[in-house]
Amino acid sequence: MMASWVDFALIMCAATFGAGAIVCAARWIDHRKDTQAARSVDSVAGPVLLFEGETLLDATQDALGMISAHLDHMTEYDAAIHTLSAHFPDLPDALSDTENPVQRLGNGRDGNLWLDIERMGTRLRLSVGGEEQAIGFGARDLIERDTRMAELATLRHLTQHTPQLIWQDDLTGKLLWANQSYLTFCDKLRATEQSEQPVWPKQSVFPDLHEASFSAVPSTRRLSVPLADQKAEQWFDITSVRRDDTVVHFANDANAIVRADQERRNFVQTLTKTFAQLSIGLAIFDKRRQLAMFNPALLDMTNLPFEFLSGRPTVDAVLDRLRESRMLPEPKDYASWRDQFVALEQAAKDGSYSEVWNLPEGQTYRVTGRPHPDGAIAFLFEDISAEISLTRRFRADIETGQAVIDKLPEAIAVFSSAGTLVMANEAYCDLWGPVEQDQVQPQQLQNAIQLWQERCAPTPMWADLRSFIHLLGTRKPWSARTLFEDGRPLKCQADPIVGGRTMVRFSFAPAVSPVARKVKHADPALLAYKR
Repeated sequence: MMASWVDFALIMCAATFGAGAIVCAARWIDHRKDTQAARSVDSVAGPVLLFEGETLLDATQDALGMISAHLDHMTEYDAAIHTLSAHFPDLPDALSDTENPVQRLGNGRDGNLWLDIERMGTRLRLSVGGEEQAIGFGARDLIERDTRMAELATLRHLTQHTPQLIWQDDLTGKLLWANQSYLTFCDKLRATEQSEQPVWPKQSVFPDLHEASFSAVPSTRRLSVPLADQKAEQWFDITSVRRDDTVVHFANDANAIVRADQERRNFVQTLTKTFAQLSIGLAIFDKRRQLAMFNPALLDMTNLPFEFLSGRPTVDAVLDRLRESRMLPEPKDYASWRDQFVALEQAAKDGSYSEVWNLPEGQTYRVTGRPHPDGAIAFLFEDISAEISLTRRFRADIETGQAVIDKLPEAIAVFSSAGTLVMANEAYCDLWGPVEQDQVQPQQLQNAIQLWQERCAPTPMWADLRSFIHLLGTRKPWSARTLFEDGRPLKCQADPIVGGRTMVRFSFAPAVSPVARKVKHADPALLAYKR
């Protein structure tokens, strides 16, 4: 009994499912027939494209012709979307809607065309359909027309709102077309004219432009236009391209570039004038180690020809010419000379090169290397021959003066007004001991007086001598006597000399021999002694 009920239930379910399937199939067949009938009566198929992902699998001839204009810079998929979007603006949004495998987009303008979108897994089918009249007129032509109109509107918007001056004229210079920036600039040039309504320019803004010949290859030139309300000029970089019997011009504002170039030229001229007045020779080598700049002093100091230096020689070439003209210190061997200047270049990069060149002809140059931006190196040549000669002569004078006072028998010491020992002769060192010539901490008067006091009899004369040495203004010679440690009388004399200095001299009094004198009168003492 239970089995019969189960069998009966299964039979009823199968019958119900079969009946439903039959009804659905009948309705689908009827709907398909209606759709096909409607399409056969009201519409005609147009361009069709079939994609696998973004790869084109198949397309009708009119579909290929529809996208062929964009295949030079787009893929087939992008060209199809770009072309169809101009006529069906909702296409990108519809493609992003993956939940609806079948969609139809209508043409918002007149509705006589539509686009069917069908997804079958990874495949995408785009079919353009429409009424027989529209398809007969040419769906591809309509879509291409809409695409061109959309591109034309974009180009028109760009040309009218770009800050670049764009215009077209014929070969005689007659203006045929101009964008808004060009017309606005023309109005600025006519600012002095009283005109309420804008008028088409009667003549070209750049009259000198038409004196040149043009070709299909773009050519660029820089021209200026004087403004009506300003003393300055407006500069433009103009690119011209010829097309048949017309020329299209594109003008970019070049004021900033011209101003920067002018400031750079002024700066270079200022540097050039400054360098020309310098007595120091200047040679600047760029990062390729070619001579980029030099001043007249370098010509005078090195005796190198102007033609040679103006040819942008390298560092090695300049050094070779200097060596040939005996304007370099002669090394012991050529190899060490080359190694020396390799080190010279490296040291100049670090800004640490500074050397004195004693030339064979007797001149003395101080050469300094300084690094500059972008790897450039500047060498400064300073003639210090006069300075070296003066130093040598001054040193010789000092040595001569020292030799002279060393020959004097008196012990001599010279002190400054501050009490610093400036110099002393050999007799002073023999009398008081050697003097250490320390440039950092020279001997002071206080130390010298302490030594003198220790080796002489007690006397207040040293305090007077200290006051005399530190005294400013006009002074008269001072002298005093004392006994040396061995009992000999010692004379000390201080004389003021130039610069507030004081020369102190020490000498021993000569020994006095007894003198016998004849007594002319009787000496009472002797008479008393004889008694």
